[in-house]
Amino acid sequence: MMEKMKQLTLISYIRLLQNSINPKSLTDVRQAHAHLISNGYMLGVFLGNRLIDMYVKCGSIVDACHVFDKMAQRDVTSWNSLITGYTKTGDLENARKLFDKMIRRDVVSWTALISGYDQQGHNEAALRFFSQMVQSCTKPNQFTFASALSSCASLLAFNSGKQVHGYIVRTGFESDVFVGSALIDLYAKCGSLDDARRVFDKMPEQSAVSWTTLMVGYAQNQSGEETLRLYCRMRRAEMKQDRVALVSALIACGSLASLVHGRIVHAKVITTGFCTDSFVGNTVVDMYAKCGALRDACQMFDRMSEWNIVSWTALIAGYVQNGYSEEGLKLFQKLLWTDVKPNPFTFASTLSACASLALLELGKQLHVHIIGTGHESFLTVANSLVTVYAKCGSIDYAAQVFYNIACKDLVSWNAMIAGYAHNGDGKEALQVFEVMLQTDMKPDQITFLAILTACCHAGLVDEGCYYFDLMRRKHNTFLTNDHYACMIDLLGRAGRICEAEDIINNMTIEPDAVVWKTLLGACRIHANVEVGERAAKHLISWEPETSSTYVLLSNVYAAASRWSDVAKVRKLMKDRGVKKEAGHSWIQVRDRVYTFIAEDTSHPHSEQIYAMVERLAMQM
Repeated sequence: MMEKMKQLTLISYIRLLQNSINPKSLTDVRQAHAHLISNGYMLGVFLGNRLIDMYVKCGSIVDACHVFDKMAQRDVTSWNSLITGYTKTGDLENARKLFDKMIRRDVVSWTALISGYDQQGHNEAALRFFSQMVQSCTKPNQFTFASALSSCASLLAFNSGKQVHGYIVRTGFESDVFVGSALIDLYAKCGSLDDARRVFDKMPEQSAVSWTTLMVGYAQNQSGEETLRLYCRMRRAEMKQDRVALVSALIACGSLASLVHGRIVHAKVITTGFCTDSFVGNTVVDMYAKCGALRDACQMFDRMSEWNIVSWTALIAGYVQNGYSEEGLKLFQKLLWTDVKPNPFTFASTLSACASLALLELGKQLHVHIIGTGHESFLTVANSLVTVYAKCGSIDYAAQVFYNIACKDLVSWNAMIAGYAHNGDGKEALQVFEVMLQTDMKPDQITFLAILTACCHAGLVDEGCYYFDLMRRKHNTFLTNDHYACMIDLLGRAGRICEAEDIINNMTIEPDAVVWKTLLGACRIHANVEVGERAAKHLISWEPETSSTYVLLSNVYAAASRWSDVAKVRKLMKDRGVKKEAGHSWIQVRDRVYTFIAEDTSHPHSEQIYAMVERLAMQM
């Protein structure tokens, strides 16, 4: 490049700086700068501005400052370029000092400062500068508005965002694609999806960024159906789909358990070459797991070039959530042999597997591991520990973990209340609930389900009726079939069969099989044939091949000593080809879980096992 510089006029220098030098090569810029000085050229406004801009693009703010200080004359572009350089390097203090020294500021000056504060996370300061800019009668441009809206979105400042939007409309920037996308992002992050959609629909031209921003908004607000619908429209519009759009669509497919659409999006991931992207790959694994397609999830996991903790956690959680807790635990053990360290979500999923299998000892071992890695303070881990101890019957350990949680959320309270409920300590569950209400924490459906379960297990009929009425009258909680089933069980155990049937007949939703089966079970306990027959009639009409209904009805007749009716029910089962389902159990021996059913001979040591059972039976 030096050869080009040997005999240059000033105009030639200008052309060289504009066209020939790589603006991102610090060496080239410094050579050009040195040659200018050695040939005695003064740094005029144009040459100086060009050098400052090039040094800023190279990331050398020191060289840019040196040029700025040596310039005999400067214009507003000189100041703006250096302010931009400071903000790009995160030096907001010097950017602000330089800005304050400016005699004349234009829209670029204000925008550089506002954008810098926004990008560095100083959103309140960015909005203060935006307000000062408006008061100074400097008209913002699309980039200024985008930075101000970005700060509003980061602060979830919905009202401030609305004010900025009003100013955008008055200044005629509402049709700008860049501004429109920033407005969509603001409203989506503030949870106002209707406003986000109105902005999107009014845009004269929608870019790929606009489509993707709205999709992300729907996905973040758990609107899976709208996310997927928008993605389909985006495909038909032949818009370019980047990794963010594809990930949003995959998340939507997972939340809806829509395997068909998930496969379509996965195919697009393959054709666009994002398969090697770990972020996208992890989302594909998670999508298949949430759709119950664990074979596809495993295949995607195996094809990934590298596995990070998100990859492992997605597959472990997939196994556990789909009822394959043993496989989830085996995968966690494989993870421990790698260099990848578990995170709080990994531990939470693994603890959930222990809870579902009632593996207390393994849960304790995990607890020790969690303490050793410093993850005990994470709320999701602490909540999972409460659940695993409670489900394994160690309610004292569960309470100890619960009361050590500094900032409890609703999940924490629900886990502790449910723990006491399932361990038969109904009064303690109600006491924890009353303490929760004093903290201004609002109960949800899960809370009241745990409360009703507690009352049911402890036989607290009056208390159960009180809380059942409370959830409808005061807390306006939507009643599910599970709530009704608990209430039917509570009244049924107390022999108040007719009251239980009245509740079913006056339900605000359609009673499901569990509700009727609960009533039928109560009829068996109290030998109420009349109500039992009505309940069985509903169940058989819905589920004619389910054996449990026939068995329960047979038991109702047996409890009333109506043996001829017992025989009729058994004959009906035989005629319809209904077979009683075999129950199964499991046991943990040396950190391994063994599952077995009645008369099971699949275990390699089944002969020795049955021999031991016979010896034990003789001794008992």
